[in-house]
Amino acid sequence: MGTKRKQAEVSGNNATSDTTGQEVSISIDKSPANIQPVLATFLAAVPPVASSFSTYKYISNTKNDDCIVVSETDKVEYVGQNFENGKPLMNGCKYMIGIYDPKKDTVVFRQAPYVRVNTVIKSLKNSRGVAERTNQNQIMQARNDLGVEFGSKKQKAGIRAEERNKINMDNVRSDMDVIGASIEQRTSSMPTAQEIAKDNEKARPVPKYDPDAKTAAEIYDMEDVLSKSNAAFINALALAKVTDPEERKKLVPVRTDFVAKKIEQIVGQKKPDLALLRRVMYLAYLIKFVNIGRKAMQSRETCVRTLCCSPEIANVIFDKFADCVAGAANPDGSPVYIKTTASESKLMCHIFVLMLSLNSWILIPTEVAADLGMEVRTTMRYLESVGCKMEALSSSGDAATKGRKLATSNKKAVLKAPIKFPKANLRGKN
Repeated sequence: MGTKRKQAEVSGNNATSDTTGQEVSISIDKSPANIQPVLATFLAAVPPVASSFSTYKYISNTKNDDCIVVSETDKVEYVGQNFENGKPLMNGCKYMIGIYDPKKDTVVFRQAPYVRVNTVIKSLKNSRGVAERTNQNQIMQARNDLGVEFGSKKQKAGIRAEERNKINMDNVRSDMDVIGASIEQRTSSMPTAQEIAKDNEKARPVPKYDPDAKTAAEIYDMEDVLSKSNAAFINALALAKVTDPEERKKLVPVRTDFVAKKIEQIVGQKKPDLALLRRVMYLAYLIKFVNIGRKAMQSRETCVRTLCCSPEIANVIFDKFADCVAGAANPDGSPVYIKTTASESKLMCHIFVLMLSLNSWILIPTEVAADLGMEVRTTMRYLESVGCKMEALSSSGDAATKGRKLATSNKKAVLKAPIKFPKANLRGKN
């Protein structure tokens, strides 16, 4: 090695050391200082760099080296001390701060007390809430002290458990950055209010619709309700050729006044509208599907016989309004199907959209409820869920209600453009 280090010579409080060819004098100053150096740890906010602190000696009966440091800004006070509960913060070691004078080649060390600085917000310092919480904490601490001293074993155990469960705010303040980063990381992956609104719109149990439609007939996409390719599997021509009303009833799977009247109106024309007649028959199949029990639901073949429809239409109804039970199978190996709450809501909404389309987009809730065997309130909720508004029912006005007597409920459900849905989606059973 180029330069050999000489062993430091120590005499009393003075020492000399040669590390680079020059001797540096080291000493420890124990005399009273005009400016006392302090080693501080800030538990919360760090003060500005140009902040000045005042050091005070704390007079007690047992200690003479306790000190307090104080500083403040316009909004915050900083108060620190080197003792807590009558005991020093650091035991077994002392900190010293050295000042090097390059002109004299001297280093002077002076003992520096270690203080822990807390932050106090001035606006909250003398507030009523803080004072009340301080008083409550003092009362609680006094009660716990009495319990520890004179309480039973059970009370003492409860007090110790409560003390263990207390949150150390000093530790929380030191981890605020970590907690904030963790919250920010998790909230960044959460959906926004706009994304939640879009998801709710997609989850509505209604057919495809146009929110910007100008007329009621343009709101719902009837091709989504019953496509032309699927409607071709409904034999409306055979129904139109039957002249005997009683024989015609045998071809319809349900006995409802609404379906019967619509069929009579269509087949009574010189040239029946077969597309409209297929829509009425599809409505009849859906109403029949509502009343099919769980046992009949398990097999498609049984449902086809119950619905009195073609297998193709049965497949359409099953795919839209039934759910396959995962892992379940019938004795013949075929999958098991059920109607869930969501699929039943979707089924009922499609039924009411079909009825509205066949009745000039107006329905009387009391009449529909009586015809389908439902409660009036439930019927009104479903009508509102597809976008209908409840209006006063009059004996004159539109063609759908003209000439009718006032029902027990003087309301009618009207679908108008632009469509507006209720805020809460309909998800429950009827």
